[in-house]
Amino acid sequence: MKSVAALICFFQSTELGAHMENAKLQRRYDLDWLRVIAFSILILFHAGMMFNTWGWHIKNKETSEVLEYIMIFFNQWRMPLLFFISGAAVWFALERYSTRRFIAERNKRLLLPLVFGMFVIIPPQVYYERIFQGQTHSFGEFYKTVLQLLPYPEGNFSWHHLWYIPYIFVFSLITIPLFRYLKSENGKIKLGRFIDRFGGNSFIFLWFVPIAISEITLRPFWPNNANNLLDDWAQFTSTLIIFCYGYFLASHPAIWTTIEKNRFRALGLGIVTVSILYVMWYSDYEPTNFEYAIYRSLRSLNIWCWILTALGFGKRYLNLNSPFLKYANEAVYPFYILHQTITVVLGFYLINWPIGIPLKFFVLASGTFLGCWIIYEILIKRNNLMRIFFGLKADKTPKHLALRVEQRATASYQTE
Repeated sequence: MKSVAALICFFQSTELGAHMENAKLQRRYDLDWLRVIAFSILILFHAGMMFNTWGWHIKNKETSEVLEYIMIFFNQWRMPLLFFISGAAVWFALERYSTRRFIAERNKRLLLPLVFGMFVIIPPQVYYERIFQGQTHSFGEFYKTVLQLLPYPEGNFSWHHLWYIPYIFVFSLITIPLFRYLKSENGKIKLGRFIDRFGGNSFIFLWFVPIAISEITLRPFWPNNANNLLDDWAQFTSTLIIFCYGYFLASHPAIWTTIEKNRFRALGLGIVTVSILYVMWYSDYEPTNFEYAIYRSLRSLNIWCWILTALGFGKRYLNLNSPFLKYANEAVYPFYILHQTITVVLGFYLINWPIGIPLKFFVLASGTFLGCWIIYEILIKRNNLMRIFFGLKADKTPKHLALRVEQRATASYQTE
């Protein structure tokens, strides 16, 4: 009852209360939860990168096969899920903004944090990577090489883990003509007919086919995810398709009932396909070109099944609000921007600790979350300039209004 009373006080304290309440009723909290969960998995994933056999910026002397088995599973679908959610977010944004306002918002929330990150957040990460590689120089001397703008790995100018931001920025811009058309009356009718026809219980699983076609066609030429935007066309195309899927499905509320009903089918098919993939990943068999096409199709189906699984269970169990979600949904973007630099710097000093991998991973992961939280609370949350640099909207709530709301909430608590 106390939380309800506080919420009522808040709405009474502003003329926009009714509009805000209506907007909250329409908000998809399950997508907010999945966004927070997906970014949290990403932070844990990067903490684990120090302990597997894959190439990364700094590496522990000992590695863990068990951890690698877990990471390869999440590596399948963690980023595709984020691209899907980002596409859905564009649909909601275009409901509120004109095209000009939408582009301006994209510049503020994506381009500005990317530039800030590349000049402020990423350099310490690259610096410790170079120290780990045996180079010896001060950070001031190192930063001069960053300003030379020579791309990593030959140089020290990079977006490193922030590669997701330029992809989303470009996707948001190049899809505007299509998405705006789909907002028109004629476009809504055609998109609705398409989803009604191809969004049934079985048909929804076949949406993996365009992803598979792009993978089969382009992966032979771009086998690895370069994350450099300009020479990464296999990943670019497949993630763009998933990004568009997020937009398409967000526009059609009825399809989410189908996704929810098929959550166990998606889970079962995801388990079957990933089990087959594990056998293929850890065997020495060299596939033929035809078998490689089957592998890419199977991998695409597996990715899509885990996305459907997350969406289905999210729709069933996560479409609810909470104070924690409100806090985390705002904090998760600064956490994402900050986390890998903290992981690399902290990991650099953890490498020589005489403790086992499980404890070392726990210290690294928890230290990363704690470091992000401290920086967010002290430097970002209440500083409008820093909020803008980290992709958040400036806090325009007058301090006297916030104090009045708090006083009303406190008074209501005392009377209960």
